[in-house]
Amino acid sequence: MLVEPSAAFQALMAGDEQAMELDAAAVELASIHTGPCDPAPVLRLLDEWAGQIDQMLMPGAGGAHFLSAVNRVLFDGVGLRGDHEDYYAAENSCLPLVIERRKGLPITLSVIYLEIARRLLRPVYGVALPAHFVCQYNDGLVRVYVDVFDQGRLLTEEDCVEKIRELTARPGQKVELQFTPCDKRSIVARMLRNLWGSYRRAGDNPRAGLVESWLRFVTP
Repeated sequence: MLVEPSAAFQALMAGDEQAMELDAAAVELASIHTGPCDPAPVLRLLDEWAGQIDQMLMPGAGGAHFLSAVNRVLFDGVGLRGDHEDYYAAENSCLPLVIERRKGLPITLSVIYLEIARRLLRPVYGVALPAHFVCQYNDGLVRVYVDVFDQGRLLTEEDCVEKIRELTARPGQKVELQFTPCDKRSIVARMLRNLWGSYRRAGDNPRAGLVESWLRFVTP
């Protein structure tokens, strides 16, 4: 069953950018693939993971302790990882399925990281790189990039440049990257474009066309 943009998704896109909850938007767009789904179980699980991380942190814990606690819960404990075996599967763009399968695309895994950081009032931002997506932690003292696809590996800007060289097959060539934090609508749009690409590769043109109609609510 093809699912048109839901009223909840339209309301999220029409509302205040700062107030938008990415996890809720990601659950709504996943309905393109899964059909309508209840966001409550996903949101409760993210609350639970955030609570586990919070319990590991002493009052006033700094960035290094936060980053370590997130890795211990999300990657060592929960087992989140990038899907290297079937990278372009549509399931990797669907937050409920990524949580169920414990693997997904860089941007979908990053939404989990971003939304847990939001719950804990931590300064984490999405950064859209060519062919990859990472999170940035920046509290003014600690500034580092997190490769959520690689189980929370911490990166410098130089590491990110080298990573993009590897992914784009440009060894030895100069790579200039913009490390500007990505706004929420751009994250949603990139998730939809990834889903569109999955359907196009699979020859599912009806659902690829449906994704385009959802995109019009994000980038009119």
